[in-house]
Amino acid sequence: MGEELSAADAATAVAMLDGDGDGLVGLDDFVRFVEGGEEEEKENDLKEAFKMYEMDGSGCITPRSLKRMLSRLGESRSIHECEVMIARFDLDGDGVLTFDEFKVMMF
Repeated sequence: MGEELSAADAATAVAMLDGDGDGLVGLDDFVRFVEGGEEEEKENDLKEAFKMYEMDGSGCITPRSLKRMLSRLGESRSIHECEVMIARFDLDGDGVLTFDEFKVMMF
């Protein structure tokens, strides 16, 4: 797309596009993405990706849950670094990402 992605953003993009859950973006996944896909399908994909980062049942991505998911992806980040990452897209300034804020970040 012409932009650089962090490892976390790339992992989120793969999770969002991965239709069969194998951790890879296959040709079918890519074609679906390029063709735009159905809005409902995009929303469902985003919800699944959000759940991966949310993890603790709070309904939002916290610095702690972001740190945990990044660690699972092989990215070691401090809580402070996660707070900074979240702050970039935290529209209401509450220190966490809601699903709506996550959607803004992804698009």
